[in-house]
Amino acid sequence: MKIIDKKAAMAIQRQHTDSRIFRYCTGKYQWHGSTSHYTGQDVAEISGVLAVYAERRRDNHGPYTRLMCITTN
Repeated sequence: MKIIDKKAAMAIQRQHTDSRIFRYCTGKYQWHGSTSHYTGQDVAEISGVLAVYAERRRDNHGPYTRLMCITTN
């Protein structure tokens, strides 16, 4: 499965009314300037996951990336 952009992920969520947004990983990943750096990268296949997208977050240590997923579970 590949990481897609957030707009495409939200379109998938609207198509599946029983889906929800879920944190894919609990880890934080270094921020590389834009979400396009992450788009297209491969992630592991997980049953029930429809889409994965990268989201920029910020805490006291600075910006980081969190992978989010649209899931049917």
